[in-house]
Amino acid sequence: MIENSLVSQKSGRYFLSQEPSKEIEQLWIVCHGYGQLANYFLKWFEPISNEKILIVAPEGFHRFYINGFSGRVGASWMTKEDRLNDISDYINFLDDVFLTIVPKVNSNCFIHALGFSQGVATITRWVCNSKIKVDSLTLWAGRIPEEIKIDCNIEKLNALNLKLFYGTDDPFYSEVSVEKELDIIKNQKINFLPNKYEGKHKIEIDPLKKLYSQIEFERIKLLNK
Repeated sequence: MIENSLVSQKSGRYFLSQEPSKEIEQLWIVCHGYGQLANYFLKWFEPISNEKILIVAPEGFHRFYINGFSGRVGASWMTKEDRLNDISDYINFLDDVFLTIVPKVNSNCFIHALGFSQGVATITRWVCNSKIKVDSLTLWAGRIPEEIKIDCNIEKLNALNLKLFYGTDDPFYSEVSVEKELDIIKNQKINFLPNKYEGKHKIEIDPLKKLYSQIEFERIKLLNK
C-alpha cells in the first residue's frame, strides 16, 4: 500500500460576534474545543460583548455526529491520523481568517488569541508557526503541545503575555495534572500568569470578565508606549 496526499481547495467557516468596523479596539481569535461547533462556542463570550470588541470563532474542518449517525454535530481540529497535514491545513485556515478580518478593523486594534481545550494546541501551534503576529495569548483548560516547547517558540510565547486558565472541578484536567503542567512550563522558562477559578471544563463568566479586563489593560499599556 502506498499512501499519497494532495492539496485541494477546502471551504472553512467562521463566526463573528458582530460586523468588523474601524471602531473595534480588541480583536479576539478564539478556537473551540473537541466536539464543539464554533457558533455555539462563540455564545460563551456574550458576557463581554460590546461595540469595541470583535470575537472571531473559526471552526475545525472535521465535523461529525457526536452520538451515532444523526443528531448533534461537533467539530474537531485534528486526530492522530495524518496529523501533520491537518496541522498545516488549520494554520493556513487561521491565517486566511485573520487576513480577511484585520483590514476591516482599526489599525491599532489589539489582537488576542485564545484556545479552549483541544483549541489550546490549535491556537498555540498557530501563533508559533505562523508569520502573523498577535499581541496576547490565553490558553484555557488545555496543554501546550510538546513540540512547541523548544527555544525559538519559548521566545515567541514569552512575548505574548501568556495567561493560563483552569477550573478546580475540571473532569478532564485535574488540579494534580494542572500543577504538573505548570511545573513543566516553569522549568522550561516560559513566562505565564496562572488563573485558577472555581468551575468545570468551560469558559465561566467571572474569569472571562477578568480576562477581558486584563486584555484591556494590556491594550492601553501598548498604546501608551
